[in-house]
Amino acid sequence: MNRAFSVLVVDDERISRHTTAQQLRAASYTTDEAEDGRAALALLKARRWDVVLTDLRMPEMDGLALLRTIKESHPAVDVLLMTAFGTVETAVEAMRAGAFDYLVKPFRFTELELRLRRLRELRSSRGELDRLRAMIDPSASADGIVGRSTAMQRVRERIALFAENSAPVLVTGETGTGKELVARAIHERSARRDAPFVAVASGAIPHGLAESQLFGHERGSFTGAAQRHRGCFEQADGGTLLLDDIDDLPADVQVKLLRVLQEGTLVRVGAESELHVDVRVIATTKVDLEPKVERGEFRPDLFYRLRGLEIHLPPLRQRGDDAVLIAQQFLHAAAVESGGAPKQLRADAVAAIAAHPFRGNVRELRRVMESALVLCRGVEIGVEHLPDYLGTEAPARGLYKLDLEHRTSVPLSELIADVEDEVIRWAMDQAHGQQGRAAELLGIPRTTLQSKLRKH
Repeated sequence: MNRAFSVLVVDDERISRHTTAQQLRAASYTTDEAEDGRAALALLKARRWDVVLTDLRMPEMDGLALLRTIKESHPAVDVLLMTAFGTVETAVEAMRAGAFDYLVKPFRFTELELRLRRLRELRSSRGELDRLRAMIDPSASADGIVGRSTAMQRVRERIALFAENSAPVLVTGETGTGKELVARAIHERSARRDAPFVAVASGAIPHGLAESQLFGHERGSFTGAAQRHRGCFEQADGGTLLLDDIDDLPADVQVKLLRVLQEGTLVRVGAESELHVDVRVIATTKVDLEPKVERGEFRPDLFYRLRGLEIHLPPLRQRGDDAVLIAQQFLHAAAVESGGAPKQLRADAVAAIAAHPFRGNVRELRRVMESALVLCRGVEIGVEHLPDYLGTEAPARGLYKLDLEHRTSVPLSELIADVEDEVIRWAMDQAHGQQGRAAELLGIPRTTLQSKLRKH
């Protein structure tokens, strides 16, 4: 069995939970255990799971409540229920809530394995269907990255190149541009695709727990450490660890992170011996790290260790018609989910979407389309179904606005030189000083840009 097929066992009965997990490991499944619904949800946040096998009767959060929560927050995860109370009513309620199947306790492991094998075949069929849809719709991508702009073509090229390497990758871009989507695409295209992909939001980790969260701890190493904890690096062993918003990582943890990147070893909190891990790290940042390095807020050695392979995601407002393509893709995905025909964008809605700068990037666009789907009862989404701020914004007056009210004459050559100077400054700022990238933003050869930089 491929180790990418992972099963999380949730049961408040320790012996039953431990026995099932042992049998799964012996059958070459990747597995872990959770004693209740809360612990299960924490593990679901820490890494990706294919299946959750959960008991029905548990204290605080029962199996049905856990099932509904999973289907809401982790829709790609399938759920199998275990129950000693195998009534028709229970089965029907579980299926309506989205369960794949259920087992009546006590059951033989062969019964569980049969259902898991059936589920694996079904998931394989789903993947094939997704690939066929991507072939039919050229704007759709199997990895979810949509766009035909030159900037996004460059992003796709780098994803394909970097996937073949195991060196750290730094993904930069504004909030909402899809940095985690790029990280997942790199993982899925790499030789590590069958191993875990673990995502960690650096800014969401409490400062005092960052080291324990990433590197793990031993039982009794600090107050509240009731048992040994495998950190995110251990959970991602053999696979990929995404450190989202690495600019929020505490300075003391940055030192230990650098050691793991350089030597492939870590020490759990409270432990004495080193552990070897094989993890590919992908870091994202929403800010320019170089000024933070200069201010002493980010370690320079860690910065240069991460900077080798870099992908910059442009904001949506710099991607031309991509906003309209992505909006149409959201409508297509909503139709697939509901089983109906996709709604269409009317010309006035297309114009409003194309003209809006979307400071919140793809994340803001998603919310706009979700709102439009709720408001539109027909088959066409018009400007009246979009948020008011999209439909009422004044149309753009071009890239540059001139104030000529009190002028009696305008030296054209000086004006053109001033405009060119400002645009070049903008491009160099957007490209973080990289001349090749700035030349791409301006649509001119790099040698031309270098000549203009010397001139200005």
